[in-house]
Amino acid sequence: MKNTVIITGASSGIGKATALYLAKAGYRVYAGVRKDSDKNQLLKESSGDLRPLLLDVTDNSSIDQAFDLVRKSYEKSAICLVNNAGLSLNGPLELLPLQDMETLINVNVLGLLAVTRKFLPLIRETRGRVVNISSGHGLMAIPDKSVYAASKFAVRAITDSLRLELKPFHVEVSEIVVGKVNTNVLGKILEGRDQMIKQADSDVFELYRELIEYFDREVKTIPGIEADEVARVISRALLDERPKIRYLVGPGARKMKVLSRFPAKMKDAMLYKAIHR
Repeated sequence: MKNTVIITGASSGIGKATALYLAKAGYRVYAGVRKDSDKNQLLKESSGDLRPLLLDVTDNSSIDQAFDLVRKSYEKSAICLVNNAGLSLNGPLELLPLQDMETLINVNVLGLLAVTRKFLPLIRETRGRVVNISSGHGLMAIPDKSVYAASKFAVRAITDSLRLELKPFHVEVSEIVVGKVNTNVLGKILEGRDQMIKQADSDVFELYRELIEYFDREVKTIPGIEADEVARVISRALLDERPKIRYLVGPGARKMKVLSRFPAKMKDAMLYKAIHR
């Protein structure tokens, strides 16, 4: 029997594609979802040992219940965790509601920490693995992404810290850096952008109009990849005898990696010129 994998945020996008892919490949997959409708849809589409798991990464009691369920049913295989649950938030800082920022940090950072902390005893005892899903914005912070980039830089820091914390226990920790993915997330980003603009003070919005319009054009033109491509790379991170510290997926992620190596003032000048031409 192959390893057991817990995946957070498996109701759609990368999480769902990975849950279905790994279950088909022979893993026992616990797919974290927050709604019964998502649970039922996963069961309809699955062709392997996929077990939907009601899991809200911001709710400690939900995390405790998920942990108890996995602990009682696992069969001494290695327990691996894929921290995929995450939100996106785009916009100039001055226009972003504080509540939206708090929600994003709670999911992208505190939720990841809480789930990982809870499952670490099982992961450590079984010499499993931890795979954290990040973004090119965790390699390079750009305007319009201050809060989201902060959360993904945090994911990078957590990954780097845990990699050495858990090394004595033979637990491998990797990060998957993902570019633009062709999922419904793009639609949610644009909806969120429209809502932000409606709520904004019109005079303040005008100050940032040029920046907002630039990144709206960018997000539509950047080439995307399919979620299944990310799922295959996650599978590699779980299987590679010597897993990489960081896997880059898609042209967007690779571009951000290259740009991140430029001197800060050069990056600033390039971005400023592109936005305010």
